[in-house]
Amino acid sequence: MVDGIPKYVSVRDHLRGSIKRMKDGAQLPTESELCTRYNVSRITVRHAIEDLIREGLIVRSQGKGTFKLKSPSSSREVINGHIRGFWRQQRDLGKTVKTRVLGNRIVKNADFASKLGIDADADLIELERLRYVDGNLHQYVCTYLSAVQFPEILEHDFSDGSLYSFIEEQYDVRLARNEVVVRIENVDSRIAGYFHVDRGRPVLAMDSTVFDGFGSVVAFGIALQPPAYSEIEFVINSMPDSR
Repeated sequence: MVDGIPKYVSVRDHLRGSIKRMKDGAQLPTESELCTRYNVSRITVRHAIEDLIREGLIVRSQGKGTFKLKSPSSSREVINGHIRGFWRQQRDLGKTVKTRVLGNRIVKNADFASKLGIDADADLIELERLRYVDGNLHQYVCTYLSAVQFPEILEHDFSDGSLYSFIEEQYDVRLARNEVVVRIENVDSRIAGYFHVDRGRPVLAMDSTVFDGFGSVVAFGIALQPPAYSEIEFVINSMPDSR
């Protein structure tokens, strides 16, 4: 490890930067070449590569090598097997991400409390935001969390940064699974005003339930996409063969 950072993380993060500068479809160096470049073991290189595959940046072709995938356009939301969240995902693609926080408050809502698996009258944090990518509004998102479990969220400024990163770092919580339901929702007058569309216009909606490593629900969020940015890309990776 270097300065407390595992070797594979350093290799992964440096390799991610190199991949961004490569052309779509370009082939990565072989594992042996990467071992030599970073002066690490083959296991360390493989761990770093597997992370980047889960992020949807590269793909491995049996017998041919590892290649950079086509970079998702900024108009897409990418759903893959690696929980990074909208902010980190877009920043990793080299985009400028800004957040306008509309509200960070305590509410009571039996339906959302049920989704979090807590008492119906429990205090919830409602974090409401508009997400901009390269100056364009890409997403309205409202996230609900337990106020008892995550009280520091109320005091934090989320105008520049990731909610998921804050939870992981502040509370040492490992986000292990994200269940996403994609549907169509007709926007009310307030959201229509943000999106500059007529009230009642159908838009893409995503309900996201995030679990920790113990199977407990950490957060439930609803994201609405403006019509111009309503394309979703799913990246599905096969599990390693356990035989």
